[in-house]
Amino acid sequence: MKEIQERNLDAYIYLMKLDPEKWTLLHDGRHRHGIMTTNISEALNSVFKKARVLPLKALVELIFNKLVKYFHQHLEEAENCVHPFPTRIFDKFLRIEIKSREHKVTTYNPREGIHMVKFPIWVSSTSNNVYTLRINNKSCSCRKWRIYTLPCSHVLAVYRENGSRADTYVPEIYLRQTYRRTYQANFHPVVSENFWRDVPFNLTFYPPNMKKE
Repeated sequence: MKEIQERNLDAYIYLMKLDPEKWTLLHDGRHRHGIMTTNISEALNSVFKKARVLPLKALVELIFNKLVKYFHQHLEEAENCVHPFPTRIFDKFLRIEIKSREHKVTTYNPREGIHMVKFPIWVSSTSNNVYTLRINNKSCSCRKWRIYTLPCSHVLAVYRENGSRADTYVPEIYLRQTYRRTYQANFHPVVSENFWRDVPFNLTFYPPNMKKE
């Protein structure tokens, strides 16, 4: 137990030496939308895992071609999307909206946008079933709206009660137009090495001394 406490203390001391903006969602300025810093690196590792231990030329070609294919697939998805959001975001938004239908809203201060949202708590559930919402500050006591910037089910319940469209308050980053712009990059085929420019150095690459497990 003491060893675990010392290890946790070491981790705390190390993290506090870093800029909190780099490692915690609480201080990220609402820029990462729930995505922690290392997640994108782990995702790229998974995408490019077939490129490991390849010769340099083959490695670059594989990464480039996979990137082109990846952009093409997502751009095609964005062009064919009939919803205001990309398919994955729309499905998530729909699930949240369905969940919000079970909520009961009580308005405390309409001018300041303060509401209480309550929903039936199931026997097997140990979570809280009462949440405080401050629409003007874009905050909910469940904290999901702050972290992900996508309205939670409590927000949708309030907007439905007021007769407003909650999808108009979704940040631009989640919209279909943003998704399309992200994947509109122009790629060009790599020309033959006969057309490459000469470089003022020699590159020597030796394959790693590795064995397959």
